[in-house]
Amino acid sequence: MPATDLAIPFFGYKSHISIDRKFRLLRKWKTTDAAASDGARLREGLLDKTNTASILWANTVSRSKANEDFMEKQSFV
Repeated sequence: MPATDLAIPFFGYKSHISIDRKFRLLRKWKTTDAAASDGARLREGLLDKTNTASILWANTVSRSKANEDFMEKQSFV
């Protein structure tokens, strides 16, 4: 039997957050549909230059050439 790719829809929502590690407060958040790619959310307003922490922490899915170029261009790294 030949292999078949099934398209399985995703339902629901995801929350993407930016937090202040020192004070443990949510600084920014974005809610998307569950099928949205996590990596692109980093460039859609989650980063905040007024957050003066010296380190950006993100999950592995956020590490892409596009995100690294964006962070360097915006002086986040």
